[in-house]
This record gives sequence, structure tokens and C-alpha cells, in this order.
Amino acid sequence: MLAILLAGELGLYLAEPRLSLDVQHIRSIPTIVRNFEAAPGPGVLFLGNSLTRAGIRPDVVEGAWPPHRLPQAKFALVYPDDTRLLDWFYVYRRFVEPARSLPRVIVICFAQSQLADGQPLQPERLGSQFAGFPLLSEAFSDDVLSASDRISYLLGATSRVWANRERVQTRVLALIPGYEALAQTLNEAASVRQRASGNGRPDTYTRLARFIERAGKDGVGVVFVATPLPRRFPLPDDLRRTIRDGGAELLDLQGTEPADPRDFPDGYHLSPTAAERFSESLGVALAANAYFRTALLGRRPADHSRSAAGRSDLAAVAH
Repeated sequence: MLAILLAGELGLYLAEPRLSLDVQHIRSIPTIVRNFEAAPGPGVLFLGNSLTRAGIRPDVVEGAWPPHRLPQAKFALVYPDDTRLLDWFYVYRRFVEPARSLPRVIVICFAQSQLADGQPLQPERLGSQFAGFPLLSEAFSDDVLSASDRISYLLGATSRVWANRERVQTRVLALIPGYEALAQTLNEAASVRQRASGNGRPDTYTRLARFIERAGKDGVGVVFVATPLPRRFPLPDDLRRTIRDGGAELLDLQGTEPADPRDFPDGYHLSPTAAERFSESLGVALAANAYFRTALLGRRPADHSRSAAGRSDLAAVAH
């Protein structure tokens, strides 16, 4: 039995990159960070999920900057699928923070409640892909608190079979005709039920505050970008306050894309054409934002009132 388990672990470790492009991307994060670190110029790291992968074109973002107003920057994109704030925090802690040359600014594109504390915990992914054994103590102290979640975390950190069981299941089920369309429909229905059944309590943002504080201690600016979806999502006052009081910046770019089904072919991600437009709008908004300009230039303003001019500029751009 032990020999069979070890053979399964070895086989899946070797075959893991073939399970999905997402696995390949996650394995490449250390290389992305090393290449980013070695490149010249101030750095901008786009950190997010598939919304970042589908929606951000760095060359278009930079191309929208007014000439000579901002320095030529280096860009990197890190976007593991189906991730949210807690995953991004540990990606930053494990892979980005140890680098000798940190980004000047991290830009996080998000949607709906992906920055809230109440997002579902994925302990096996934290253990296998993002935090692992190097950050086990911090994860168990602050985030992975129940016995069952800790067991899942440890299994994810030690077993490729356990960590990838859902990916393997998905690959097998994908062989069934019509499964992918049915899965998308079921996921959308589940998302609607989850939003409708909320527990009535407002979202909290303690993990978000922790992320911003950690980046701030490293001298890294953080810009959160509310990304267009077919339907607008609210940005609660507590979210705005947490970002502002932490010394980060929030850009609401939901109105930059029309709610046209052609712009959201799968009902969630931007089409390539819409991504080009959104990237241009993001580039204009960043260039007009005082917080982003200051952070990219390597300066650290004394307080968050520095962003007022940027928000005024952005309002003018949006209109």
C-alpha cells in the first residue's frame, strides 16, 4: 500500500503541470519573481486571479501613460485561478517579500467580496501552493484555526494526490460531453444562492488590513482595482475605510466597460477586446492617481490625504 501511495505521489508530481495551465503558472511564480527582480526600473506587480489573467495587458496599461510623466516600469503578473485576498497575502509573503528588489506598487484587481474575511478558506491550497511549511506557523496562528482545516493544510503540504484531487476529478469529468457547460451553470446558480442567503452580518476586513500593513512596512504601495463585471457590485464603507486608513488606494473602474454580453463571453471574464479597453482605462486612471504616481517614484507620503488629488483626477477621467 505504501509503495502504491508513493508511486501515485511521484507520478502526480511529474504529471502535475499537465493538469492545468494554472498549475504551470503557480510553479512558475518563483521564476517570475526572479526575472522581475533582475529587470531594471521601478516594478509594478499585478497580483490577482483569472480576472487579472484575462483582463490586464501591461503594455497597454503603460502605453496609456502620458509621455515623460511616469518612469518606464517593469511589470509582472501573478494570477492563480480561484484565489482571493488570503491567498494573495501568502503569495506575497512567501514569494515576493523575500526578493532583494520589491515592487514599488502592487495592483490587485478584485470583484465582489474577494477582499472580505468571510471568503471560503482553501486550506489544502494554502498548504500545497501558497504558504506551505515555510509559513505554517503564521497560517496556524492567524488563519487556519480548526483541527480539520489544519489537517487539510498539512495533507496539502505533503501529498500531491490530496492537493490535486479536485483537479484530477475535473479532468476526468471533463471527458463527459456537456460537463463543462453544466458545471458553469451550476457554479453560477450556487453563486446566486450564496449572495441571496447571506447571514445578514456585514463583511469584515481584518486580513485586508494585515496585508496592507505588511506591504506598507516593506515600503510597497498597494492599489486595489474594482474590476468590471456584467453587474456592478457594492464597495462597502468598511472596505473603503480599511483601504484608506491602512494607507492604500482604491480605484473603482466598474463603469469602464458596458454590460454587453459580448464583453463577457463566459459571464465573468473580459473578452480580449474588452481587456484591451479596460487596460487602457486602467493605465489612464493609474497615471492620473497621485497615490500611484508617488509610490512608483519611490516616495512615501506622510498620510493618505495625498490621494485626494488622485481621486479627483480619476473622477474626471471616469466622466
